[in-house]
Amino acid sequence: MLLKNKIALITGSVRGTGAGIARVFAGEGAKVVLNQVKEEGHPQHVLEGIESAGGQALFVKADITDEAQVADIVRQAEARFGQVDILVNNYAGSIPQKLFQDTTWADWQYQLDTTVKAAFLCAQAVLPGMKARRWGRIISINTIGIHQPNPNYHAYTSAKTAMLGFSRNLAVEFGQYNITVNTVSPGLTLTQEVQDMLTQETQARHESKVPLRRTGRVEDTANAALFFASELSSFVTGHYLPVCGGQVLE
Repeated sequence: MLLKNKIALITGSVRGTGAGIARVFAGEGAKVVLNQVKEEGHPQHVLEGIESAGGQALFVKADITDEAQVADIVRQAEARFGQVDILVNNYAGSIPQKLFQDTTWADWQYQLDTTVKAAFLCAQAVLPGMKARRWGRIISINTIGIHQPNPNYHAYTSAKTAMLGFSRNLAVEFGQYNITVNTVSPGLTLTQEVQDMLTQETQARHESKVPLRRTGRVEDTANAALFFASELSSFVTGHYLPVCGGQVLE
């Protein structure tokens, strides 16, 4: 039980990778705070799945780009479980595919808000408690797209790249309080959304370019996040870990 009695807040955790991280953390003893930002995912399904497996979870709907709602989700987590030990910045908003000249600043602002601003607000809300207890873990879920830019994802890739600087600066400032800050960066991952749109031909073509010759699973990302959330990584901070079967070699 690598996370026994730890409390983990995972943003955007009612579908896909976020839900997978929540299930893995709960299975390792963490009490998890599930978050739905808009209407995505299936909150009750994820909550009931964790509880039926013997885990403990709290579901809170909150727009994590809104400071008051972030404060409220942390208040509810503390009221139910006492504190927040682990923050996973996982939520990703919709990603419109546009060439640069077709984008507007509103497109860019949306990506910066749902990525950098959301992480900023959540970190500011939980860091005082972590600092006082001299223990904390902050993990951000990124993308290997920052190494392999797609001309249709300008704003998204830029926002995700900014998260590297954000995480590394936090790691340097808060390391003295036994708070680690790390980044997990998955490649193509077989979430339900991806499976619904991925043809066998496309998947086979992708896997032919991956050294490990398969597509990533949600559990691959969740297990990497588990490493950073646990004492196994107690002397690792400011690190960036691609989880992509060798597509990116850092």
